[in-house]
Formats: sequence, C-alpha cells, structure tokens
Amino acid sequence: MNNNIKIGFLTPYSSIYPEMTPSLISGFYSAIPEQYHHLFQFIPEYVGQGGDKAITEAVNKLLNFNRVDIVSGFVSYKVLPSIIPSIENRQKMALFFDVGEYIPYNHHISEAVFNNSFQMWQSEFALGYWTYKQFGDKGIVLTPIYDGGYHLQSAFRQGAEMAGAKEMDFKVLNYLPEGSQVKGRIQEVFSQIRIEKPSFIHALFCGNEALEFYDEFYKSGLNKQIPLIVSAHMASDEILKKVSNLDLKFYSASMWNYNSQEKANLLFKKRVSDFAGQKPDFYTLLGYETGLIFERLIPEFLNGNWTEIKKRLKTETIDGPRGKRSFFLNSEYAAPLIDIEKIGFHTNNVNKIVIGQGTAMKYDHETYEKIHKENVSGWQNPYLCV
Repeated sequence: MNNNIKIGFLTPYSSIYPEMTPSLISGFYSAIPEQYHHLFQFIPEYVGQGGDKAITEAVNKLLNFNRVDIVSGFVSYKVLPSIIPSIENRQKMALFFDVGEYIPYNHHISEAVFNNSFQMWQSEFALGYWTYKQFGDKGIVLTPIYDGGYHLQSAFRQGAEMAGAKEMDFKVLNYLPEGSQVKGRIQEVFSQIRIEKPSFIHALFCGNEALEFYDEFYKSGLNKQIPLIVSAHMASDEILKKVSNLDLKFYSASMWNYNSQEKANLLFKKRVSDFAGQKPDFYTLLGYETGLIFERLIPEFLNGNWTEIKKRLKTETIDGPRGKRSFFLNSEYAAPLIDIEKIGFHTNNVNKIVIGQGTAMKYDHETYEKIHKENVSGWQNPYLCV
C-alpha cells in the first residue's frame, strides 16, 4: 500500500497571477475528500519563467532527487518534447496545466503525459468565427509582441477564415525595452485605425498592458465607432473590475461562467469556500477538475496500480463547472462550451450578457498542423508567466 503520492509541481513566476500555484492546489484539495488529503503531497519546484533549460533541470531534480510519482505543473507545449524522455525512462506519469496559449499537437505526444488546459485558444477560434459572421471582413488584430507570439491570434484568424473571412490586418506594437508598450504610444496606432476604418478591432493584451489598452481606447473615442473584441483574459473579473469606471462596451468569449447556477458550479464554489475560504479563479478550476478525476482513482492510487491509472486517464471524463472534461490529448479530447458575451459597465459594475454560443474546433482538424507551422516565435514560457 502506497501511503503517499508525491506530485512534483513545476511553478513558474507570474506577476499577473502570483497566486496561480496555491490557487490551483487549493482547487485540487477542494475536490478530494478530507480523509484522503494526506495521500497527495505536492512538492513545488520554482522554474522562473518556465523556459526549456529551467524546466528540464527541474524535472530531472524532481524525478532523481525528490523521487516523485507524478510530474505536474505549468508547462508550455513548446517545452514538452525536452522532458518527455526523462518521464518515460523513469516509467513515471505527468499531468500538466496550461492556460491554452498554444494549440496542442495533433498527434500523440506520449502515453504517459496527460493535460488539463483552460483552452483559451478555443475561445479565440470561437471569437474569430463569430466576429466575422457578426461584423464582416477586413477587421484588425492588435497586440504587443508578447501576446502575438502565441497561437491566440492564429486561432482567431483561423476561426474567421473558417467562417468565410478573406482579409484581416495584423498589427504588432513595436517592442521598447523600457517603459510601457501601450501608454503614450498606441494613440498613433489608433489614429491610423481611425483612417482605415476596419470592421472590428480584436485586442490581445495581458496584465497591466490590458488595463492601459482599455484606458487609451476609451480616450481615443473609437469605442463609439468600431466594435471591440477582446480575449478571455481581458474579460476576466480580475481585469474588468479595475476598468469598470470607463464607459466601454465590447465583446468576448467565456468558457466558464463564475455566476452559473449549474449544480456542478455551485458545488465547486462551495467546496472551495469551505476548504480555502477564497473566491475561485480559473486556476482553482483547473485544480478542482483534476481533483475530481484523482478522487475517482483513489483506490488505484492506494494500491499503486499505475498501469490502471494511466489507462483510465486516457478515457475517463468528468462533469465539472465548465462541462465535460478529459485529460488525454487525442481526437476525443473534450471541446469546451463557449459563450459569446457582450460586456459593459454601469455605475462601476460589470454587466455581462450572453448573446450567443461559440463554435469550438474539433481536435482532429487539419488546421492544427497549419497553425503549428506558421508560429515561429519560440515563446517557451506559459502564457501570463511574465
């Protein structure tokens, strides 16, 4: 009988979500009956911004020194090929988390590697599809160099093309090593946009740059002239509550509604409140979903039956706060339910109205390979880990 399952957890730095690892672990334990909390021991391993070298060294330390049973944490798909051999050679398993900044590979990576993604790229694909149907051709994607280096803008464009779009502009702000990339600089871009009159603007900014974009966009007056479409991160509660004083209206896509009255979501919030006394975010959600599947496999964990654990993780699904979820990247990987939202502010309150259902991309689609080939940035750090 194995009394303790050691989970080595790769923990990058994020100035945007500094509590992402504690939040995820709180979500995990919230889904596990208290009598089994002792069964799972997390061993955090700091990996800076999550680059290839730092991740590889951390994985080898966790496997060879800490002798963990499971390798987990936040890892970019760009780094996975470097660490899979170590995991397989030690006959261990891994379950990694990501925001969904990259589209997964469209082929098996490893029989020992599992995944729980927030799938932000799916919201971008759905936004692109919906935006073209709603506002037509010749829109513009606007992003700083950091956000533009991921698959988010590619997924948005592919969604629009699948809906019938023929033209789309793409503007990347020139990088400055010091100072804001947005404040005091983007008005020149807005002036050009005012002349070009695109059918819509899709903004991809994160952290403080997202806040600065909203402020500059409001000052520009474009809010009353051109529809604004923003990423799921820019429409998160953490961002919106900081700009609720602005008279703005825009659109986004959501894959999890915190205020949903669905039974699974209400239970999730109650369990997190009872265990951690905190308001859950999407990192808490990722941990909770993983806790649900681990809770189901507790008899196998107690008996150390790793063959059965891996076998069931390939096929088992859970019904959680954002619907059906699965953990093995193949053509059966569960696609998310996506809401298209209209967002505005009134007396410093955020108003979100669901105005449609988004279209997700299936996991055996030929577009996968196309998007992978066109992305050459090489960004290795997980999204929001800056």
